[in-house]
Amino acid sequence: MINMKNRDLNIVVVLLLALFLGVAWGLGRDHDGRNYPNYSSFSSNDYGASLLYDTLQHMGFAVRRLHMPVDGSLSPNDIIFIIQPRNPAVCSCCMMDDILDWVRMGGRLVFLSNDPSNVIERALAPEIYRYFGSMRWYQLGMGEIITGRADLVVNVNLMADPVYGEGFTYIFHEWSPVRIYFAEYYHGFGAGTGSFQRLPLSLQFIVIQIILVAVAFTWHFGKRFGRPIPLYEEIERDENEEIKVLARLYKYADRRAR
Repeated sequence: MINMKNRDLNIVVVLLLALFLGVAWGLGRDHDGRNYPNYSSFSSNDYGASLLYDTLQHMGFAVRRLHMPVDGSLSPNDIIFIIQPRNPAVCSCCMMDDILDWVRMGGRLVFLSNDPSNVIERALAPEIYRYFGSMRWYQLGMGEIITGRADLVVNVNLMADPVYGEGFTYIFHEWSPVRIYFAEYYHGFGAGTGSFQRLPLSLQFIVIQIILVAVAFTWHFGKRFGRPIPLYEEIERDENEEIKVLARLYKYADRRAR
């Protein structure tokens, strides 16, 4: 029994140590956003877009992150950034039709991709555009679309040459949006994926460790001590049982005497 208790305690200690190491590693990896996908506003690595997001926020714009696809349910008074979608299938023709319908209702879209033949450029091929620096500016219905290269707004390039960030601030002041959304849905942070899937891998690792430690504590300290105590039902006796027993004995004795 003592050896069993010591073994259980060792398991708990090992899990706690693993948890602390995981937390330390996760904080070191995730406090600065380096463990997020490239081109995401969450990511602060060289090819993240956190610098543009933070700059717009510090300039007083209402900057938010969008965890749903762009469609007609969104307000046309907002600006939406889609920067280098991780999976081209996410911006399928069907989804692109919803995006363009939202723009025609008055929405303003900034679509940045390193692929010159991306889906939106193909969809806008017959449309007339004008150049704004190296970017294309389309008028579509009551809305507008700006397209360009995603590498122009990543952190490493904005730190080297902030001209592209300055260009966007000029455009946004002209548009006067209610909100500016960075569409993180197209980087895998969808509303249907759940909060756990939205976490970076290291934080997911920490959550799993916390669950393991909770299970170990429950198993170690929640066990029954000793064998189960059997439950015996208490049989209620008649209040006149003793008198009746004596009466039966007397009758039996009387019959034997005869």
